[in-house]
Amino acid sequence: MADDHHSTIDPDGRHIVLDERTIQHLRTRRPQMVGQIDAILQAVSRPDRREEDPVPGRERFYLDHIFDRRCLRVVVDFNESPAFIVTAFVHDKAPGTKP
Repeated sequence: MADDHHSTIDPDGRHIVLDERTIQHLRTRRPQMVGQIDAILQAVSRPDRREEDPVPGRERFYLDHIFDRRCLRVVVDFNESPAFIVTAFVHDKAPGTKP
């Protein structure tokens, strides 16, 4: 689908896109996330938590207690300009919390 493109600004003022390559990744690998574009963008623009990703130049953004007390993780790659959302997925619990 051409022109399937969304963007947001993170708390540090950086422009981040969710473009067709990521949407295609979600369709193929995480189809349940395709309908969660607003939540994905919110995790980046207003995260509950952030942390470095093991991959250099990437950062993880989280929305805690979403989708029945689960956690949404969004991975952003800052090695390109503009930065782009690599993937998004839901955890059963927020990292660092007790079950």
